[in-house]
Amino acid sequence: MPDYMRGFDSEEDDWGFTPVAKPPEEQTQPSIDPTIIENSNLEIAKVKSDVSDIKSMMYEIMQIVSEKETITKDISDETINKRFEAIEKIVLPFLYNLSKSEEVYIHWPNRGPIIKAQIEKLLKLTRG
Repeated sequence: MPDYMRGFDSEEDDWGFTPVAKPPEEQTQPSIDPTIIENSNLEIAKVKSDVSDIKSMMYEIMQIVSEKETITKDISDETINKRFEAIEKIVLPFLYNLSKSEEVYIHWPNRGPIIKAQIEKLLKLTRG
């Protein structure tokens, strides 16, 4: 385990993905239920909408940062330091778990609710 992961319980959060050597095998006789396709299209549209929202937010952040020539305020407030530590405890185990396998594919069912819960945790920390 790398030094930056010391003190983090990487087993605590189940992110729902599993490294695998190859993609899951398809059924030999696929049966297509039109409601599943419709639901998938709705989910894809929602993901596209979310990605678009994230891009817009990132653009706004970049505009704010570019308006400021330098950011000179030191982060010395104890509350802010604790919030950054909490953010690290969410992000670093996720990234570490993604990187620790050499497998080509990642099987990650039900990732939507898992990611949404982590986003809510991060927003609570960053926005108060």
